[in-house]
Amino acid sequence: MAKDGGGDDLSPGPWNVCVLVRSAEHDGFEFVSSARQALARLADRWPVRESAYRHAVATCGDVLKSWSPSYLARIAFEDAVREAGLSW
Repeated sequence: MAKDGGGDDLSPGPWNVCVLVRSAEHDGFEFVSSARQALARLADRWPVRESAYRHAVATCGDVLKSWSPSYLARIAFEDAVREAGLSW
């Protein structure tokens, strides 16, 4: 646990179900399996930055701060993937 109680040095566990995302790299697809990976993927050339994108960024950040359960980040990330047309 973080010394200040914020939980920033803890990494939430992986999701029970990975999210498959279309990608120009990685042979056309990529598995995202945690809030940390999702946040990195959202920050890297995400094509559509509308409401689902903003919600996913906020929710993944909350999970990394231990403010929300990890499954909420997966749900929000799935919505952002659909919004961006990156569903497999």
